[in-house]
Amino acid sequence: MLPTMTLLISVFLMLYITEKRRFFNAVVLGLIGLTVFVGITTKYELFINEQGFVSKMGIMTLFGIIPSIMLLLSIAMFFNSKILLEKEGRRIRNLLLAIFGLAFLLMMIGYVFVFFTNIENGFWHILFFYAFLIFAYTVFLYTSVMVYAIIYHFTPITYEPRYIIVLGSGLIGDKVPPLLASRLDEAVKQYKKYGERPFIIVSGGRGNDEKVSEALAMETYIIDKYQIPHRKILKEDQSTNTEQNLAYSKAIMNAHAQGRHYRSLFVTNNFHVFRASIYARKAKLDAQGVGSKTALYYIPNAFTREFIGLLEMYKWVHVTVFFVITLFIGLMLRAYV
Repeated sequence: MLPTMTLLISVFLMLYITEKRRFFNAVVLGLIGLTVFVGITTKYELFINEQGFVSKMGIMTLFGIIPSIMLLLSIAMFFNSKILLEKEGRRIRNLLLAIFGLAFLLMMIGYVFVFFTNIENGFWHILFFYAFLIFAYTVFLYTSVMVYAIIYHFTPITYEPRYIIVLGSGLIGDKVPPLLASRLDEAVKQYKKYGERPFIIVSGGRGNDEKVSEALAMETYIIDKYQIPHRKILKEDQSTNTEQNLAYSKAIMNAHAQGRHYRSLFVTNNFHVFRASIYARKAKLDAQGVGSKTALYYIPNAFTREFIGLLEMYKWVHVTVFFVITLFIGLMLRAYV
């Protein structure tokens, strides 16, 4: 295990030092954690004993701890969705964790159905194994991304930016809602941290249900609340998503810098920093991210949406993995039949 661990840590450090804004970094970090877990369970015979059979702890984990954890997670997800519906309104996106909680509950019921009813038909065991592999792959990625996103969020900025980009998140009419206000407050905090030398770029176009562009509302907010000089604010008012926020802001910075080299940072909510950093890399921006505070109850659902967004960014990789798993299960079924 030691050579494998050394190799993985070396690869991770090389990737992290050369470029922090990679999804693959999170995968390698997850593999490190998985290797540590396997090493500990093997060394202390937590699941497998010296004879190569499942140990008592392994049996307890398989038949007791796993379904208990799944049940507790289901309850927590339903509870979080209830809070979101009460505080953020009855929107489908606020039911996301409840949907995942239902999936966890169905997995647990399937687990009990297969292993505690002495089903002899191997088809059901193979089908459950298929569901488990998909579930395990998803949980591995989710955990890896979550841990890496936390590491990235707390990585300090070691340079002084010339520009601070504030990513838009939507308005209520022509008013800045709390989520967007937290980004603007953090941007002003960063602006003052660097001696009020950087320029602030407010980025966001006008949505169908918005009276003005996000950029204009954001500019009005920081001028009225913080008295930021108008000359220190640049507006990008055409974008409709994060990718455009960064790409269009880059064009504005290029024109404003007039050929001089510059570095920038972008501000968004803490749950959104990692995915936005990948978009910044795609836009070839020399920029790292800073996260603003978000209400604790909002983070699980929001981060889950971010995770789904990350899966969509690399969908063909995951489709390939799912295809390989499906092919493997198909071969098992063929052998069984």
